[in-house]
Amino acid sequence: MEDEITLEIDGVVYTASYIDLGDEIQVLLPDGTQRTTVLGNLNPESAAMSHLRGYVRALKRGQRQS
Repeated sequence: MEDEITLEIDGVVYTASYIDLGDEIQVLLPDGTQRTTVLGNLNPESAAMSHLRGYVRALKRGQRQS
């Protein structure tokens, strides 16, 4: 089943989708890249949100360097 998460930072809304595969998730980030995480005891939505936050941090670092 595919779910979506959203994160708003500085008035910009970022959305990613993720698929819970039972013992892991696949996250599709806004730029089309995918990340996979083995869940163990992690909550799927929280794990997906970590990937989205990391994406936004990397995006903002890249903008500062430009």
